[in-house]
Amino acid sequence: MASQRKNLRSPAYLRFRRRLITGLLLMAALAIAVVVSQFRTAYVERELSVKNQTEHFVKAMEAHVLYSIQSVDLSLIGFANAIKVLTAQQRHSPETMSELLSSRGSSFNSEYWISFLDAKGNAVATSTGNNITGTRYGDRDYFKAHLDVAMRGKLFIGEPSIGRRSSQKLFFLSRRVESAKGEFLGVIVAPLNVSRYVTVFENSRFNSDISIALVHGGGKVIARVPNFEESFAKDLGPTALFDNVRIASSGTYKVVSSIDNIARVFSYRVFDNLPLIIAVGSNDAESARLLQQNYLIAGAGLIMLLILMAGAGHFSLRTYTRQEERELRYRALYADSREMEQKLLANEEERKKNEESMKLAALLFQNSGEGMMVTDADGRILTVNPAFSLLSGYTEKELIGHRGYELTTSRQDINFFTRMFESIAQTGQWEGELWHQHKDGEEYLVAMRFNTVYDELGNPFRYVALLSDITKKKASEELIWRQANFDALTGLPNRRMFHEHLRQEMKKTDRSNLPMALVFMDLDHFKEINDTLGHDKGDLLLKEVAIRLSSSVRGTDTVARLGGDEFTIILSELRNASDVVRTAQEILKQMSTPFNLGSAGDKHVAHISSSIGITLYPEDGADAETLIKNADQAMYAAKQQGRNRFNYFAPFMQEATRVRMTLVNELREAVNHDELRILFQPIIDLASGKICKAEALVRWQHPVRGLLNPAEFISIAESSGMIVGIGDWVFKQAAREVQKLQALGLPDFQVSVNKSAWQFRDDGSNYQQWLDFLQELHLNANSIIIEVTENLLLDTANSVSERMLAFQHAHMQISLDDFGTGYCSVAFLKRFDIDYIKIDPTFVSNLSEGTDGVVLCEAIIAMAHKLNIKVIAEGIETPQQLAALTAAGCDLGQGYLFSRPISGEELEKQIKNEQSPVNNSLDIHRTTCE
Repeated sequence: MASQRKNLRSPAYLRFRRRLITGLLLMAALAIAVVVSQFRTAYVERELSVKNQTEHFVKAMEAHVLYSIQSVDLSLIGFANAIKVLTAQQRHSPETMSELLSSRGSSFNSEYWISFLDAKGNAVATSTGNNITGTRYGDRDYFKAHLDVAMRGKLFIGEPSIGRRSSQKLFFLSRRVESAKGEFLGVIVAPLNVSRYVTVFENSRFNSDISIALVHGGGKVIARVPNFEESFAKDLGPTALFDNVRIASSGTYKVVSSIDNIARVFSYRVFDNLPLIIAVGSNDAESARLLQQNYLIAGAGLIMLLILMAGAGHFSLRTYTRQEERELRYRALYADSREMEQKLLANEEERKKNEESMKLAALLFQNSGEGMMVTDADGRILTVNPAFSLLSGYTEKELIGHRGYELTTSRQDINFFTRMFESIAQTGQWEGELWHQHKDGEEYLVAMRFNTVYDELGNPFRYVALLSDITKKKASEELIWRQANFDALTGLPNRRMFHEHLRQEMKKTDRSNLPMALVFMDLDHFKEINDTLGHDKGDLLLKEVAIRLSSSVRGTDTVARLGGDEFTIILSELRNASDVVRTAQEILKQMSTPFNLGSAGDKHVAHISSSIGITLYPEDGADAETLIKNADQAMYAAKQQGRNRFNYFAPFMQEATRVRMTLVNELREAVNHDELRILFQPIIDLASGKICKAEALVRWQHPVRGLLNPAEFISIAESSGMIVGIGDWVFKQAAREVQKLQALGLPDFQVSVNKSAWQFRDDGSNYQQWLDFLQELHLNANSIIIEVTENLLLDTANSVSERMLAFQHAHMQISLDDFGTGYCSVAFLKRFDIDYIKIDPTFVSNLSEGTDGVVLCEAIIAMAHKLNIKVIAEGIETPQQLAALTAAGCDLGQGYLFSRPISGEELEKQIKNEQSPVNNSLDIHRTTCE
């Protein structure tokens, strides 16, 4: 009988067991999948958050480092330009170089200093005043790099190292210093104290989990926080950082740090055109700990669930077995009892789940790193977690019953809270930033998120707020942003911010169809202020200029400083074209008004003016680069027209610039292809009528345009720097011609050579080479007369006076050209011991009986003779002019009445004819010349 019952229930029992096991396995798999999916989602979201955080941090740190590098590089460029104009003796003088390098010491600090190394790598001087003369640095990378001509005009950034004398942790910025001719003079180098970056990095970290590192492109660590001392100069070349850099110039990766063995998510960025890398890492330790804790809690709950499911399955199998063995009369009763038992089990399982959920919520609430606040439906505080008390300074007991907005400051008005409550009412949540007040009265900025908890009827039951303090983070971001976008001296937008504003205003113009004007302003005579009053007064002047500029424009306009004494103004949405003229006139007026740069006991008044260029968008250009170039050309035209004025851009300016550049290139070829010519205009002794001197005149035999006069190319030669080479060539040609003429029996014959003011400046011609060349030809120095203009004598540069005095000591004579047209005083004539003055042709052309020209010439001649100066009259073209000058006592003359400019061979021929007895009279000479 028992065997029969067993056979009857065996198939059903087996089917039930198989189905039960399958169901339990499916339920277990589903529960595991749900838990794994939830934790996987939380992990991915956290990883993404950390990645975004480190990427933003990298950009902020890059902007700060780039700004500091550019600031130091500006100093290097300025000193390189200052050194290149020094003489060789000055460059090798430790006292001179130390004085030069320390002259701008007020702009330095302990973060870096400036040193100059000569062409052999020997230290000459430093801005700190320490004696480093003779110390060899030729083995350092920042010197050897500049031995390559390819580094010309480029900034070199060396790897970090310990200073040879300072013993400080440094890395070095350097630039090649060249003369005007491209000769290598040495290296100007700025050692940067790495501790400045350590301080900035440390202050920028808003928690200890963050690491910030500045790494050289060669692999060595420049600065890192934390663990700066251990990581300095450590080679990261073999690490994951450079593996990623070789793939892309920016990115994010996760790895265990080789410095402190902490796993972090790192974001990095390679600087454009600089061998520097900034890397920021976050190990997110707290989030990982909480995540691991959640794993343990969820795993335990899951195990308990599986145990319950297994127990329930086992119990079901046992129940099913008993059911098989009982009689049919008990099956109905058993089914009822089984149903009751299942309900009880379900209720027990639900209760345990609720208990676990409550424990987990309480654990998260008490241990969360973010402040948490729970309020009732009316906004009254029910509870806060310890992190909230630490953030606000209030205990939980002090806050219960108060409304949440009582903790805020008056920075938020009623409209702010109205919008917040409307968002919570409509969406159930709100997220944003607002200012709270600490218990001690200090204000701090928090990032807050509100969420609504609803009851079973869908009505608001509780409000939960999460808060985190972002005050330091915001302040750091604001400081970095301001340093990257505003000029440190004037507070105006810098070049970077200016370009951004310009693009925005161009887009606004495109939408509104109202034109925009770009104004480019450059200060006139600003260099003289720096040279006479000092750079501190120059900086004060720039600040005052910025204030006056800002007051001269509308509040919607943009004033920016591009650098030096260059400013730009963006006049947007112009409804009336006259607004541009009015603004330009107001700026000219403000800039020409004297600036008081002194204090009560130290009065310094600066007089300057400004030159302004104006271009319009979209009429004059379709892009920012074109507009800036056009405004600059218009400003340059204003300077050429006399300064203290404004000028609109016109298309012909581009053509004039193009023609000018073409002529510059052609002039360079002319020098190389021997297209320059020398002509000589005879100078006549009016008493004897004979040629006693000649003026050397340069001409350009242009292959297309023919013979060009100096007026057509000398100004270009001066501005391009080619005047130095041309002037030296003319000097040597004139000296060779003097040698030939003196060999004809005229040992006192002289040739005058015109010299540009550019040749007397620090980077001009080497006058000692002129004297050496005369000695090579066995000529006396007085065989050459140096002919200069009055403007040169008015130049305050020491180099001008030194070279003029050197010519006098060598017994070379000086002639003052175009006398009477400038502002030269008698004192200058005595000071420079002038030998000849040349009456300007405009005075000679007015010589007729009864005119003021005669009186003026007589006065000039009388004054010159009183000073023992001989007078040469230029531009004599008629016998009447000759007679008047002879009667006035003029010594010498030149002009077409005697001879046009002629070649050296023709000059020699005329002199030979003069030496013939048949051509000994002035009348015969005139006939021959004509």
